[in-house]
This record gives sequence, C-alpha cells and structure tokens, in this order.
Amino acid sequence: MSNHLNLLHILLALSAGACFYFAAWEARRRTIRFRRLFWPPWSGLVAALLLMFFQFGMKQPLWPFLAALLLGVAVGGTRGLTMKLEVDEYWLVVRPPGPRTLVWVAVVLVAAVAVDIAGAIVGPAGRIWRFPAALVAMVCAGLLFGRALAVAARVWRLNR
Repeated sequence: MSNHLNLLHILLALSAGACFYFAAWEARRRTIRFRRLFWPPWSGLVAALLLMFFQFGMKQPLWPFLAALLLGVAVGGTRGLTMKLEVDEYWLVVRPPGPRTLVWVAVVLVAAVAVDIAGAIVGPAGRIWRFPAALVAMVCAGLLFGRALAVAARVWRLNR
C-alpha cells in the first residue's frame, strides 16, 4: 500500500501546503490572534503523522518518530521561550521583527513531503529516502508545536 501513490498523498500534499500557507500568513502579520498560533503546527502534524503512517506500512519501528517529535518539541519550545514577545491590549501576540524561522521550518516540511511523494512515484527504489523524510517532517512538526506551546504558555502566564 505505501510503496505507491494513493489518495492519502493528496491529503499529505494539502496538509503540507496548508502548513506553509499558515506559516507564511503568520509571518506577514504584525499581530496574530492567540488561537492562530496553532494552525501551522496542526496542519504540519497531520502531514508528519501521515508520513509516519506510511512508514508503519513498511514495517518501521515507532521509537524513531517519537524521538524526532520530542527533539522537535524541545528545540521549538526553547525557541518559543527565548524569542522576544509582546502582547497588546487586545491580547494579540505582537510578532517581533527579524528572521521568520517559522516559514523555513514549513519549507523543510514541504520538502520532506515532496521527497516522500517522489519516493512513492519511484517505487521500491525510493524507500531509502522516504524514512529520513518522515523523520525530518516529524522534527518540523515538533518544532512548530513546541514553539506554539511555549508562546501560548507565555501569553497565558501574562494574562494571569
């Protein structure tokens, strides 16, 4: 099932595209609503979980994916805790000026999805590239979630 293209690859491409779209949308804004912080991570997690599902079909173990996710959450959480952050009077998160690493993480996630789709098109010879692509996507989803959770915790703490 997972060695060829199937309908889940359409959902995979759509979720990776949504992750990039929401990350780019967030990067263009000066302020962002609290709940919109989680749109890029959720769509990125859908893509990463689909890639993980494909790897389970090829008899890969679970522990590398959990380790990649935890690594991403730890690094993303550190980034979310250390980035400059302001909250305005309407409880909108004010984005600091500077580099938009969120967009680059989404670009890497889209690239990992593209590698997996290309590997599925190639067939069994592309299996060697699909496992690392799934791990990279899991790290990216963890980075996005860790950052969003850390920023949300900081805003929630300021609210109290």
